[in-house]
Amino acid sequence: MPTSLVLTVLGEDRPGLVEALSHIIAAHEGNWLESRMAHLAGQFAGILRANVPEGNAAALLTALQGLAAHGLQVVVTRSSTDAPAPEACRG
Repeated sequence: MPTSLVLTVLGEDRPGLVEALSHIIAAHEGNWLESRMAHLAGQFAGILRANVPEGNAAALLTALQGLAAHGLQVVVTRSSTDAPAPEACRG
């Protein structure tokens, strides 16, 4: 059964931030379900929901923590709901 995660991210806005996040999620067999991203006062701010196989969750969390070395703060919370993604976000 997949683990549902909600991530909040914040860092100085620069090219490649979303790509770095999506690469890490995909590398751990995760699915990016929905998100809201914004550019605010030179900062990148976002919240997203992803599912990852339970056996890959710990490794994904470790990889996301590694983004701090590149100036991106990531806070991850396990979601307590299995609500489906909105229709517009389903692939």
